[in-house]
This record gives sequence, C-alpha cells and structure tokens, in this order.
Amino acid sequence: MFKKYSIVLVIFVLLAASPLLRSLFNTAQASSVANPAAIAQEQPVIAAMFYSNWCGACQILDPRIEAVKPAFSGHNVDFVKFDFSYALVRGRAIKSLAEEKGIANIYAKNKGRTGFMLLIDPATETVMDIVTIRDSKEAIAAKLQRSLHRALPVSAMASTG
Repeated sequence: MFKKYSIVLVIFVLLAASPLLRSLFNTAQASSVANPAAIAQEQPVIAAMFYSNWCGACQILDPRIEAVKPAFSGHNVDFVKFDFSYALVRGRAIKSLAEEKGIANIYAKNKGRTGFMLLIDPATETVMDIVTIRDSKEAIAAKLQRSLHRALPVSAMASTG
C-alpha cells in the first residue's frame, strides 16, 4: 500500500516541478563574457525586459512588447528577457546572460526588479530609455526607434542622413 502512494506522490512531484525543470533546461548558457564593443557593432540596442510571471506590470507590458517586436526584426535590436520567475534556481544563468550581453553592471543594479524594459547602448552600457506599462505599443516603438538612432555609429549616421 505504501508503494502505491509513493508512486502517486512521485508522479505528482514531477508534474508540479515540470515548469521549473523546463525553465532550467531552456536557459541560455554563456560560454564567456562578450566584448561590449563587438556587441555594439552587431546590436546597437539591447532591449532588456526585467520580467517575472508573478508581476502584474509584466503581464501588461509583455504582450505590448511582443506586438512591437516584428516591426524591428530587420533592425539591430537584441530583445533579452531576464525572467526572475524562478530566480532562486536560475540566478546564475540570468547573471551569465547579462554578462554575455555585456550589461552586467546594469543587471546588477536592477536584478530582482520587474515590470519594465531598459533600452541599452551596449558599447557604453548606458540606459537610453525605459519602457513601462504607461507606454502604449506606439510609444514603445517610438522609444525603440529613438534609441536605434542614438546608438548608430557615426559612420552609419553620415551615410543615412
């Protein structure tokens, strides 16, 4: 009889832990800390979402960002999501992702906070703008566009102007 209940208990625990296990195996693995100058050449803007599934503001902001993303698929925007939903388990992987993107200092200042997206120039690790739930889809797109324009190298700005 004990065996029967222990099997049911094991199945229940595995089912309850499956979202956690999935998130552990789907985390980005950073092989080394990237050179911020190289990142800036490839992605002039990092759009870093500080997210958690328990955050009400995130639940409002995330769909807006997802709706705007396709309009920037041809642009040099690197959309990154720091998901703190399981931060106790994934803390090192989240920190490694920030190091990989060259924004470890900004991550350190904001880790654990959620409900916003920072638009970052990775060459200087400067926050160019902040996206919050007060921003509509149109405002988010405008902020991304302004950040892209400011992050363009001088030579690219001369050729587009």
